[in-house]
Amino acid sequence: MKKTNDGLLKIGENWLNPKKGRVLISEPFASDMIFKKSVVYIVDHSENSTMGFILNKRVDIERNPFFKIIGVLPFELSFGGPVAINRILYIHTLGPQVIPNSIEIADGIYLGGDYKAVRDKIDSGEASTKDVRFFLGCAGWSSHQLEREIQSKFWIVGNLDKETIMDYHSDVWGEAVKKLGGRYKLWENLPSDPLLN
Repeated sequence: MKKTNDGLLKIGENWLNPKKGRVLISEPFASDMIFKKSVVYIVDHSENSTMGFILNKRVDIERNPFFKIIGVLPFELSFGGPVAINRILYIHTLGPQVIPNSIEIADGIYLGGDYKAVRDKIDSGEASTKDVRFFLGCAGWSSHQLEREIQSKFWIVGNLDKETIMDYHSDVWGEAVKKLGGRYKLWENLPSDPLLN
């Protein structure tokens, strides 16, 4: 007997192209364990490369031996991806007037900038995790690699609002899928393992 709902769990047509400020939403049952059921915020995109941060994977600082060596961090940390895994990177909403050398991604969200200025704002209480979001590593693609993955239906491109992107504790997956609407409504409450359903 033919299963008529199989296609509903797969990515259909992509109506948006990848660009800075958009998100990549992976297929819910993707076999890649790093990117399975993940949402990636694109912070840079060109013909030569793409860079982004996974928004919905947390780093357990207390259990990670790496952080026992460098000491306690005064902020929460997300796993940004498997590239540059020895670096802590950040996005923020403070802007270049507050954080010199930061670069606007889109919609008032900025990448990087003077780390000392960021730490000073956090240490003084003038900035919080609502203003700055830190990532261990990032996700990266070489020339046309991301486009090939999109064509192979590993990713669908979508949009998220600034508040959801900056919120460590938001249900990013659910919000991203909800914004896709249509056939993707079915994805909202899917378990990570389809056998558990």
